[in-house]
Amino acid sequence: MKLYFKHEAESDLGMGIAYLEFDGDLASRQVEIYGDKWFLSNRLYHPETGGIALCDQPLSETGLGTEHEISQSEFELVWSEALKKSMLNN
Repeated sequence: MKLYFKHEAESDLGMGIAYLEFDGDLASRQVEIYGDKWFLSNRLYHPETGGIALCDQPLSETGLGTEHEISQSEFELVWSEALKKSMLNN
């Protein structure tokens, strides 16, 4: 069963927002947004690593709860926008 989450994220780029899709206990897609910088990854990009830049913790250890859950449609809108932005930058 797939679950979708949104939470605040922090990196060297500052504060941002992370959107995650979990398939069972493992992250399968992820988008992180820091201002005008968008990053995305999924397991298919780098199957040998399970997906570069994907959350490396199982869902059960992330601390994400129902207060972070979002709908599949909200995640898909963000994923679609991230794909468009990545194509513009290549």
